[in-house]
Amino acid sequence: MSIIACPECGKNISSRAVICSHCGVELGEVTEQDLAVFQARRLRDRIYHLNMISYAVITLFLGGFGWYWWDSAGFTQPPRAVPLTLMWLAGAAYLVVRVLLFRSRQLRKALRQKPGLGSDLRRHL
Repeated sequence: MSIIACPECGKNISSRAVICSHCGVELGEVTEQDLAVFQARRLRDRIYHLNMISYAVITLFLGGFGWYWWDSAGFTQPPRAVPLTLMWLAGAAYLVVRVLLFRSRQLRKALRQKPGLGSDLRRHL
């Protein structure tokens, strides 16, 4: 077993891998179970990344709120528009991320309820 470059994306993968873990190109004989496990891993990773993005957006919103509070001298003076704009953009981004996260979780739920799901696949969901 050695590390080789994927012919499609060029990233390092195992020589025994049948599917590139980065781009999904099939490198050999791929069974339905292999494809299902790969898709489950991709979905799990997508949900994880969307969660991390939502935390970053919440942090931006809180930073904008702190900036708004600091700029308005404790809400006693009118602040500039930049902190408000940051808060609005962070709020909109948070809503978009939450919609994408909801859709991904619904897809995961549908995959879990699929009949004939193997234990290896359930572990990756």
